[in-house]
Amino acid sequence: MDEIGVMLYGFDEATARKVKEYLEERNGKDVVLISGSGREGDMISDILGDEEHSVFEDVTDPRIVMFLGFDGPGIHASMDSFPSFEGKERPIFCTPTEQNIGWTLNGLIKDLMEEREYFRNRDMELRKAKPGEQ
Repeated sequence: MDEIGVMLYGFDEATARKVKEYLEERNGKDVVLISGSGREGDMISDILGDEEHSVFEDVTDPRIVMFLGFDGPGIHASMDSFPSFEGKERPIFCTPTEQNIGWTLNGLIKDLMEEREYFRNRDMELRKAKPGEQ
């Protein structure tokens, strides 16, 4: 797949455009922008097939960036230097999988938030176990 894109959730339209511009500059390719805002009850597969939906809504948490068609190095390079917009928390990054493509967006959000919480707790426990190595 030569075309790359992102499905965004939780970004207002102006910030979504900034994300698109950042990714295009970082990857040297046009980036298709798909919005998940207002589609929480829809299947991920349906959302990804609808590039015409142009409703963008600001959500404090979670904000999600789903990479579409990016290779591994492109994903990592894009994530590593992903800018902070309006001082908000870093978004949750993901990719479509055989499993989550059949979920609703609400299901994906719930899963990603549980996963983020697990890793935050694990990291906190690891820091407690190694107090001198921060």
